[in-house]
Amino acid sequence: MPERRAWTTAVPRPTRWAFGLLLVAAVVRLLVPAGTTSELLYLLVVTGAAVLAWGAVLGGSRAGAWTAAGVTLSALGDWVWQVLTWRGAPTDVSVADIAYLLSYVAVGMGLRRVLARTVEGSRVDRLVDTAAVFLFVLHLEYVVVLQHSIGAAGLPSLDRVVMAGYPVLDAWLVALVARLFFARSSLRVEAGLVATGASAWFLADMGYLFAAGDSTVLDTGWTIGSLALAGSLWAAGAGRSGPDPSPRVALPVSRAQLAVTLAPLAVPGVVAVVGRLDGSAVDPLPGVAVTLTMLVLAFLRADRLSHQQAELRQALELRARRSSALAVDAADALVVVDRDGAPLRGPGLPDASPTWSGVGRTDPAGRQAVLDRALLHPGHPEVVELPGALGTWVEVRVVDRTADPDLAGLVVTMQDVTERRRVQDELAHQAFHDVLTGAANRALFDDRITHALARSARTGVDPTLLSMDLDGFKNVNDTLGHPAGDALLQLVAERLTAHVRPGDTVARLGGDEFAVLLDGQAPDTGGDHLAVAERLLARLSLPYEVAGRTVRVGVSIGLVTATPDGECTPTTLLRDADAALYAAKAAGKGRVLVFEPRMRADLLLRTRLTADLPGALAAGQLRVVYQPVVDLGTGQLEGFEALLRWQHPVLGDVAPTTFVPIAEETGHIEAIGAWVLREACTAAAAWWAGTGPGPGIAVNLSVRQLRSDDVVTQVAGALADSGLPPHALCLELTETALVLDTDQATRTLHALRDLGVRLAVDDFGTGYSSMAHLRHFPVDVLKIDRSFISGMDPDGPPSTVVRGLLELARVMGLDVVAEGVESAHQREQLQAQGCSSAQGWLFSAAVERDVADQQVAAARIAAGAAGAQA
Repeated sequence: MPERRAWTTAVPRPTRWAFGLLLVAAVVRLLVPAGTTSELLYLLVVTGAAVLAWGAVLGGSRAGAWTAAGVTLSALGDWVWQVLTWRGAPTDVSVADIAYLLSYVAVGMGLRRVLARTVEGSRVDRLVDTAAVFLFVLHLEYVVVLQHSIGAAGLPSLDRVVMAGYPVLDAWLVALVARLFFARSSLRVEAGLVATGASAWFLADMGYLFAAGDSTVLDTGWTIGSLALAGSLWAAGAGRSGPDPSPRVALPVSRAQLAVTLAPLAVPGVVAVVGRLDGSAVDPLPGVAVTLTMLVLAFLRADRLSHQQAELRQALELRARRSSALAVDAADALVVVDRDGAPLRGPGLPDASPTWSGVGRTDPAGRQAVLDRALLHPGHPEVVELPGALGTWVEVRVVDRTADPDLAGLVVTMQDVTERRRVQDELAHQAFHDVLTGAANRALFDDRITHALARSARTGVDPTLLSMDLDGFKNVNDTLGHPAGDALLQLVAERLTAHVRPGDTVARLGGDEFAVLLDGQAPDTGGDHLAVAERLLARLSLPYEVAGRTVRVGVSIGLVTATPDGECTPTTLLRDADAALYAAKAAGKGRVLVFEPRMRADLLLRTRLTADLPGALAAGQLRVVYQPVVDLGTGQLEGFEALLRWQHPVLGDVAPTTFVPIAEETGHIEAIGAWVLREACTAAAAWWAGTGPGPGIAVNLSVRQLRSDDVVTQVAGALADSGLPPHALCLELTETALVLDTDQATRTLHALRDLGVRLAVDDFGTGYSSMAHLRHFPVDVLKIDRSFISGMDPDGPPSTVVRGLLELARVMGLDVVAEGVESAHQREQLQAQGCSSAQGWLFSAAVERDVADQQVAAARIAAGAAGAQA
């Protein structure tokens, strides 16, 4: 049906009409009496068939050129024969026979082309099969026809050759057609039409001989043959556009091959029957020759079939061996087992699988469980992943095929999924753990807190949360580089993990922020949790070896314990722990603070200030105030320290101790510090614009400013823009800023010193400075921290620390300024111990710019009056 549809759709409508008209003409030709009309109709049909054949060839069916040539030669022979007949010339053997015989040859070649495209097998097989059929048919033709026709007395040799040529070529065509039909269970339309055309010519010739020269049978057969051959060419083109027929199932030895092989055995019997029916004696010699030849062909064909069957058997055995060998090392293994998992053995069944045995040894219960589930649902696969031998994982798929008589067991397919499981486990670990440190991430930490709170509802033991932030980590990261910072974070995580209990959870929440969940275990108490936090604080504060250098960082810890009221969540616990953490940092860092409800307000304040600080400078909310520095002996004004203030539009005055650390952490201190430097230099330049030298100005440099590559350029620019003499500017740096990276600090301080400015160490005595540092840095001034000044006892002996600091400064030739002097006895003790300068509320609070201008003017007047008296 598909090829019929292809014929009707692929063959043009005019061509189909032409075939139809030629068929009608052929039928009409049979109905009209013999004569010129009948002869013309015959010539019309055969000529039209030739034209249609070449039309198919020109339309793309180039492989059918032989067949088209055969149809054309046949039509040419008909025209020659008919012309000779009209002229009254003899036609028994004529030039027309040359065209006729060549048409057989051409159609035979066309049949061979179809045979090569259609029939499987080698060329030798096709030759042997065709020869066997050819001899069989030729011998029958000889017995029936040839021995009488070509054996007639007085027949010229040429006539004998021509008359013998037709049966011989007919036998060849029949052999090709038989080979085509024997070897195919179904034929394409093309092959069928070619075979029909060739068979029609053969039957026409045989009918002509049997009908004693009646041309009606001959003309009818040749007409049908020509039309069929022309149609085969159009069918070949149509078949290319349609689907291929279903392939025949190949057998080791086909029925067609057996038929062709055994056909010679029928020759003697058939010849005898034909001779008996004909009533004539049959010459045995040709039969014996043909029989011997056929036996030789049969032997050759049988030998070929034997070799083919042996090759097929060897191929099947090789395939079986290869399948067994590949199954041993294949990722997919196959085995058929009974309900207890024992492999079944038998022809065609796979060998026992080492993978299946490994699963049985590692997880026998899991293996039996999947078999039992498969038995409950026959025909439906059960899939599970089970551990195999040597730490592998195997995906096991089991289908119950016990009802199948060919299998009679459970079919198990296995695939090694070890790598997939490893990747899945790795992805799952990455989803819930910090990539850098391996500690839990926030998602896993929240989940652990949720489970701990759920357990506390049952056990009554509340979990405790520690929130941690490293003090000084950013300085390490900025000075030694990010790889060193990453290595430090890994070391911190290792110390945390090593000093908590197995049931506790260590998490990295981001940056240098860590957290620890102390899962409640009776009889834990608040004191136990605080002791754990203090122990972790001590361990984390020990030195670290990073990038070949010894570094120190501190840690601030906020501690909160869940309340038994059932209102705690992971979010609220983390929020309260962070509040305690920021309170610890505000209290001086390096300590543990337990959460108190008031800390929530402090955290909210810090959050708001962090959000508002970036716009404070542009909004004009920041300003610079000036605190006088005086001579303790005379009380005269020596200079000012520039201090920063923030007037928040909602919160009012924000203490520098509150917002300056925020500016340091967020990085905004660099822009703010540069602005303070320019403002202070501008103010001091105005004070120096009068008669005589003016007071000096001290400006604080932050850690970030000191590490900036632009700090020297900024200071030089501020001096140049304001016109302030460099020696009138004193830059104050904390001890911490100097010791974080001594090499870089030394280079920067020397570059600043080369500008002519003075350098001071602020809050001296509270940090990490040593004699070696002071000798190393080009420092001019030491400022004694207010904490030492406030500790002076008015009724006790002088402070030993202050006396030691003053002696150190004297030995090193440094000026000293005491900070935070608030009482007369502090001033007197400092003066008695040789301190020359001080600042504090006893002399003046920090004042606005206009008040500072007035103080400078008053100092000039007082200095002028003192000079006049002198």
